[in-house]
Amino acid sequence: MKKKCVLYDRECINCGECNYCDLDPTKLCDNCMKCVKSEADYSEVIIDGIDGLDGNSAGNDGEKPEA
Repeated sequence: MKKKCVLYDRECINCGECNYCDLDPTKLCDNCMKCVKSEADYSEVIIDGIDGLDGNSAGNDGEKPEA
C-alpha cells in the first residue's frame, strides 16, 4: 500500500513538496521551528489521524495488533 500524501488528497508521489519550509517555500525544512514559535500562552495541534493504529494502515500489513 502506498503512503498517503500529507498535503493533498492523493497517494504520495514522492514529489518532495512536503519537505519545503512553510515560511520560505524556496528552502528545504531544517526543523528550525520558526513556523511554530509564537508569543501565545499555549499552542494547539489538531491531529486528524495516526498511521498504524487501524488494520489498514501501513506498518502492520493489515493484521490486527496482538492484545
